[in-house]
Amino acid sequence: MSDDEIFVVDGALRDVWVLSVEVEEWDRVISALTESEWEVVFSTTHPLGDTLLRSGAAALFAALEESGRDSAALSVRIDGIWFTSYFFDPSEIEFTFDPADVVGASEVLVVEAFMRRVGDACGRRVVMSMESSTDREGLPALFEYRPDRS
Repeated sequence: MSDDEIFVVDGALRDVWVLSVEVEEWDRVISALTESEWEVVFSTTHPLGDTLLRSGAAALFAALEESGRDSAALSVRIDGIWFTSYFFDPSEIEFTFDPADVVGASEVLVVEAFMRRVGDACGRRVVMSMESSTDREGLPALFEYRPDRS
């Protein structure tokens, strides 16, 4: 499948995800992204605000679950592409992005760099697929990154 086919604007977002993670892996990914050279924006409706992110992933997910109504998002902008996580599930790292932002080879490299940063931070396989709310394992990987564990 060509890049043109992978990033065709079809009304669906693309998902970058890592399955079966622990909160420690979330913490490593959050640290790697917030300490990067990229623009990182955390937003939340929770009264703790930015403190929620600094409290760690376990506390963040617990606070969101306890409130039952608050939400949080971590957005990373790299050369005009926004990758956003909404902290839906502590066992799954998921970032979405709009394929319309990938207009050429340099943007494909941005997607690859983001996936490498996430994968290297958590030491796990990272997959990019079509947007889906269910059956992630059943979706074909459009891109995949596996950190070298040698």
